[in-house]
Amino acid sequence: MKLHIIDEADPSVGLMPREFTIDCPFEREDVDESQLEDFKLEMLLLYTDHADGRLVAFFDYENTQP
Repeated sequence: MKLHIIDEADPSVGLMPREFTIDCPFEREDVDESQLEDFKLEMLLLYTDHADGRLVAFFDYENTQP
Protein backbone atom coordinates (compact mmCIF):
# COMPACT_ATOMS: atom_id res chain seq x y z
CA MET A 1 0.00 0.00 0.00
CA LYS A 2 1.22 3.49 -0.81
CA LEU A 3 0.47 6.98 0.43
CA HIS A 4 0.69 9.73 -2.17
CA ILE A 5 1.39 13.29 -1.07
CA ILE A 6 0.85 16.05 -3.61
CA ASP A 7 2.55 19.42 -3.19
CA GLU A 8 0.29 21.69 -5.23
CA ALA A 9 2.85 24.55 -5.15
CA ASP A 10 2.19 27.63 -7.30
CA PRO A 11 3.16 27.36 -10.98
CA SER A 12 2.34 31.05 -11.55
CA VAL A 13 5.50 31.96 -9.61
CA GLY A 14 7.66 29.10 -10.92
CA LEU A 15 6.98 26.58 -8.12
CA MET A 16 5.93 23.38 -9.84
CA PRO A 17 3.69 20.71 -8.28
CA ARG A 18 5.41 17.56 -7.02
CA GLU A 19 4.30 14.17 -5.81
CA PHE A 20 5.92 12.10 -3.07
CA THR A 21 5.09 8.40 -2.73
CA ILE A 22 5.52 6.53 0.55
CA ASP A 23 5.50 2.75 0.87
CA CYS A 24 3.41 2.16 3.99
CA PRO A 25 4.93 -0.15 6.62
CA PHE A 26 1.59 -1.96 6.99
CA GLU A 27 -1.34 -3.23 4.96
CA ARG A 28 -4.81 -1.74 5.06
CA GLU A 29 -6.38 -4.83 6.65
CA ASP A 30 -3.79 -4.78 9.49
CA VAL A 31 -4.90 -1.40 10.90
CA ASP A 32 -8.14 0.44 11.51
CA GLU A 33 -9.33 3.64 9.82
CA SER A 34 -8.22 5.91 12.67
CA GLN A 35 -4.67 4.54 12.44
CA LEU A 36 -4.67 5.16 8.69
CA GLU A 37 -5.76 8.74 9.19
CA ASP A 38 -3.17 9.24 11.96
CA PHE A 39 -0.44 7.93 9.64
CA LYS A 40 -1.61 10.25 6.87
CA LEU A 41 -1.54 13.27 9.19
CA GLU A 42 1.92 12.37 10.52
CA MET A 43 3.30 12.12 6.99
CA LEU A 44 1.72 15.43 6.01
CA LEU A 45 3.42 17.06 9.00
CA LEU A 46 6.78 15.56 8.02
CA TYR A 47 6.52 16.73 4.41
CA THR A 48 5.39 20.25 5.29
CA ASP A 49 9.03 21.33 5.57
CA HIS A 50 9.62 20.21 1.96
CA ALA A 51 6.49 21.77 0.46
CA ASP A 52 6.16 24.87 -1.66
CA GLY A 53 2.37 24.94 -1.44
CA ARG A 54 -0.67 23.18 -0.04
CA LEU A 55 -0.23 19.45 0.60
CA VAL A 56 -2.88 16.84 -0.17
CA ALA A 57 -2.58 13.15 0.72
CA PHE A 58 -4.41 10.01 -0.35
CA PHE A 59 -3.83 6.25 -0.15
CA ASP A 60 -3.68 4.29 -3.38
CA TYR A 61 -6.77 2.26 -2.36
CA GLU A 62 -8.74 5.52 -2.29
CA ASN A 63 -8.07 5.54 -6.04
CA THR A 64 -8.58 9.24 -6.40
CA GLN A 65 -6.50 12.33 -6.65
CA PRO A 66 -7.86 15.47 -5.05
